[in-house]
Amino acid sequence: MTQSNDAVADQTKQATAQTEQGRADGAPELLHFDETETDLSALKWIDAPGILVFWVLAVVVFLQFFTRYVLNDSLAWTEEVARYLLILVCFLGAITATRRGAHITLEFLMRMVPPRLAKALTVLSQTITLGFFASMTWIGIELTQKTRQKMISLPIPKAWIYTICVVALGLMAFYSAIWLWRRLRQSPEDLVRSLDDHLPTD
Repeated sequence: MTQSNDAVADQTKQATAQTEQGRADGAPELLHFDETETDLSALKWIDAPGILVFWVLAVVVFLQFFTRYVLNDSLAWTEEVARYLLILVCFLGAITATRRGAHITLEFLMRMVPPRLAKALTVLSQTITLGFFASMTWIGIELTQKTRQKMISLPIPKAWIYTICVVALGLMAFYSAIWLWRRLRQSPEDLVRSLDDHLPTD
């Protein structure tokens, strides 16, 4: 048994040595991934619709795959329903991203300029974001009022889907207004410091 363990250890050392061959001096060590528990404490009730629609989409896509490739008799409505569910997942998921301030920003630019200019750029960016969501909400309301069509495969009015998107845009505008108010009240130094709040720390 001891000889067997020694042989395994020698093989492991040889494999490690072969892996390290050819690496430049000063190169970082091989990556090691640690499993961490998923933190659900940041989720709120407003995030539930997006999660629910996501799982409904997963079930519909699996049903489409199963009926098409296993039963060889695909359900006609699954493709269209999956398409609209994917749209809803994007809009509902964007609510969560807006609420948490997690949309992609050019943070490196904020670190290159003085804090006062960084605050001015952040406020300007947040104002543009608020204006965009507000204008899209208004346009969405007009589009919903004019839409009289139904889905091709199911007797569901498309206006229902557009209404959910409009509500999502309205909520995004609401959370954008909150973030704009927060940025206006922050000092320039605190604003720049807050850019690193979401980064992982050791």
